[in-house]
Amino acid sequence: MKREPRSTPPRSKAVLPRTLLIGALLLSVPATWSALCLWTHLPPLRHVPLLGALLARGEMDDLRAAFSRINTAMPPNARTALALRRASLALADARTGTIEPTQLQDAVAAAARTNARSQLGRLQRAATRMWLLEQADTPIADWWPALRSLLEGTSGADFSHHQAALTRHWAHAYESVGWGPGSAYGLADALVGQPHGPFLQYFAGRLQRVIHAQESAGDAAAAETCRHALQELLRQCVLQPGAEGLRLLAADLLADTLDSDPAMGNDPQRQAIARGLRAWRAAYRETIRGRPTATLDPERRPAVAPLEHERLLSRVALTTWLGSAMVAAALLAIALGWTCFGRRQVTVAGRTVVPHALLVALLVTGTGLVWVHFEPDSVRVDLRGDFSAFRYCWQHPFIAAGATIALILATTLLHRPASGGQSLMLPRLGSVAAGAWLVLAVVLWCSVGAGGLAQRTYERATRMAREDAITAAIGPDAERWPAALRQWEP
Repeated sequence: MKREPRSTPPRSKAVLPRTLLIGALLLSVPATWSALCLWTHLPPLRHVPLLGALLARGEMDDLRAAFSRINTAMPPNARTALALRRASLALADARTGTIEPTQLQDAVAAAARTNARSQLGRLQRAATRMWLLEQADTPIADWWPALRSLLEGTSGADFSHHQAALTRHWAHAYESVGWGPGSAYGLADALVGQPHGPFLQYFAGRLQRVIHAQESAGDAAAAETCRHALQELLRQCVLQPGAEGLRLLAADLLADTLDSDPAMGNDPQRQAIARGLRAWRAAYRETIRGRPTATLDPERRPAVAPLEHERLLSRVALTTWLGSAMVAAALLAIALGWTCFGRRQVTVAGRTVVPHALLVALLVTGTGLVWVHFEPDSVRVDLRGDFSAFRYCWQHPFIAAGATIALILATTLLHRPASGGQSLMLPRLGSVAAGAWLVLAVVLWCSVGAGGLAQRTYERATRMAREDAITAAIGPDAERWPAALRQWEP
């Protein structure tokens, strides 16, 4: 009797879905890691105290060490700026009653001893004397003898505050712990602050009263000495690099000082300077008023590089959109993975699975691109909520995840196989989800690369703009208005 040949068990045909699952898993790991690196290095996220501490627990210790290290090797200009800053802060504290007069005198005297490169300390000492005379209820008419030695001989004096040098120096500390150059400069600028603003306002207001008192007493020479010192101080504060707020304040005070000058009516140059300063200040304020708050600025100031900021913001939004879509496809593929690995007979055709997976990924990606490019306001609002308070919940990741799952279900249900019935529905659904996961992982990786490039461009542009924020805001015309001031000597 002839023996029947033993039948061979059918070979598994689950190669395609298994390959898609394994490939998607392998590609999604580096893509996810790159996205997390981009995300955790965004300026506002690192600036949030709670989450920032969780993501970079030792960063504050590193930052303190960096400041300690660079402050021991501080260049002369930055050291001068630091001493002048302390003196102005001490004067502001004395006016609010925070420190005693003796502490104020010590701080201002220390600044004067440190400042071999700037005569601004002399004027800070003059402001201190005016404050002490005011506290003693000394009449304005009797102030001049106490101020004379400090205000005479200031012709051609250098009143530089060197604030930009201190800001650049402290920005190195932030850069050393991983901040980008633009964000580091912005944080250092906020740390330096505008300590000389209250000093300028107090000094200008009180010295104007001294000028009027000396003119009323017939001492024109003393009045002219005070006026020259004040105008030269304000002129240098307008022209030298520094915080835009200080420069604009000095421009406003100088325009008021020129208006009160008796020589103003007969001097067209002074009239042109006053008009130019006011126009310069108004142009900057008008430009900044029309700009949105920088979502990616830790200090929540108007964007100084708006084009680069919006480009980075759109890249971040697209990355989170694609990341949430990839996670949704991955969860669906993993949940249905048993249909591919646990069964021996899986006849999923690649000619239908691959196009459908590509279609899902392209539709999801295209929808995200349309959103970030044609709805910039909604992108800004959605991202700003999370960066400002973690009680807020983003909307776009849920939309992206829901759209991805809906598209995968739609492609599977609308194209049912001719044979196999319901038995192939779940394997097909899992295969399409795995294919979409694979393609979205590739697209996410590319999106993260574009986001990293946009972040570097944004940091460079922000750094350049912050070093001269007024020119960056107004444009080439920014130099036209104060041009007459550069050629004028009080």
